[in-house]
Amino acid sequence: MYKKLIVLGVLSVSLSSCIGYKEPTQENMDQLKKKSEIAAHIEIPDDWIFDRKANSRSLSYDWITDLKTPQLDTLIDEGMLYNADLIIAKEKLNQIELAMEIAGTHLYPSVSAVANTSNNLISDAQIRRLALKASWEIDLWGKNKSAQMAATSNYFSAKHQNTLLHQSIAGMIAKAYFLNIAGNIQEDMIQNYIQKSKDLEKLYIVQKKVGTANALDISNISAEIISLEGYLEKVRNANVQSRRSLELLTGKYPEGKLATQNFFVPVKNDIPESFPLQLLENRSDIQAGQFQIEKAFYEVQQAKASRLPSLNISSSFGTAGSNVESINSLFSNPLLRVGSGLVSPIFNNGKLKKNVEIKNSEQKQVVEEYSKAVLNALNEVESSLANLHSIEKQLTYNIKAVNELKNNINLTQKQIKVGTNNSFVLIRKQRDLLKNEMNLINLELQYRIERINLYMALGAENFIYS
Repeated sequence: MYKKLIVLGVLSVSLSSCIGYKEPTQENMDQLKKKSEIAAHIEIPDDWIFDRKANSRSLSYDWITDLKTPQLDTLIDEGMLYNADLIIAKEKLNQIELAMEIAGTHLYPSVSAVANTSNNLISDAQIRRLALKASWEIDLWGKNKSAQMAATSNYFSAKHQNTLLHQSIAGMIAKAYFLNIAGNIQEDMIQNYIQKSKDLEKLYIVQKKVGTANALDISNISAEIISLEGYLEKVRNANVQSRRSLELLTGKYPEGKLATQNFFVPVKNDIPESFPLQLLENRSDIQAGQFQIEKAFYEVQQAKASRLPSLNISSSFGTAGSNVESINSLFSNPLLRVGSGLVSPIFNNGKLKKNVEIKNSEQKQVVEEYSKAVLNALNEVESSLANLHSIEKQLTYNIKAVNELKNNINLTQKQIKVGTNNSFVLIRKQRDLLKNEMNLINLELQYRIERINLYMALGAENFIYS
């Protein structure tokens, strides 16, 4: 009677609460983050680009949807389905989810079937045994509950890391797409310039016959054409490789034959001057770090609880018999056993104490890693904004230079017609124009890539595009 009361009392305590188990409250998490040495050294400037009070829903994403094209949407959708890294990551996340479910099983009793036979060498009797065994470790101190919650936090951290991988792949697809467009534009530009040079060569050949041009003029233009054709081959090869990269990211065979457009969609909307702080807090890597802190919090609790006594309840129901008895008696003599055991660590050379110290150190480590992730996020946003502002200025200067060079070439061509200038000067100016036009395309490409970088730094909601 007393044994039943004791067992029922232990069960009621274990089911109602775990002594020593605590949930990581917001206050606990904030206290841990305040101990970060990295965060303690960071000083936020007065002209901070983040608004603590603004809501993330108030931010307009027109500045990133400017880059949207139907083909890019299709490529990103394909990448989300068929990218090799994402398929592998999906299985890894599935494994972590299963491990989380396994961790929860330690909170419940385990039941197993036992069937064995043995021989008594003295009496030559054969003993048979059939039984069902059940055992349950009463989670008095919250050790198993902490282990379950640590596994749960680890799963959600991995889930956010998986989201970050999706966002990264989508960003890489968008960058490869614009890189290929830039390559297409450059190919067309060089081909057009080569054709103009060939037309000019034909004109000089005709002019040489009538005495208004000489062999040096023809030699200069021929050398320029040969140089341009070599450069065109280099650009073509780079463009094919960019297509292969894009095909590989979207899970296709990398044959380098993917066709993209040969122009950039105009960018109309400006970048916002400030951003809601909530965007930074919702970044996938920041969220993953938050759950890693929670995991470490639970693991410290688990390590501390492992130093305390553990209580196990076990029972078995079955029967035993020998070959000297009737076979029917095997089931006519049932046995029921119920018992419990208390195990307490006494001496293990400080292993459990050191384990607590290790878990405390790991907790400090993940807090510092979280602070580092926040610092990197700030750096990514600040760097992208600085690069965008610089590229905007460079674009302005480069456009002016291109227009001025075009005007200069027109004047030079007029001077050649009246004999006050020569083809060598014209070729040199045309080459300068081509270099500036190529640089202008590169700046247009970098401007779009930096917009993507800024979008990624702010959390890349909806995997680049909705």
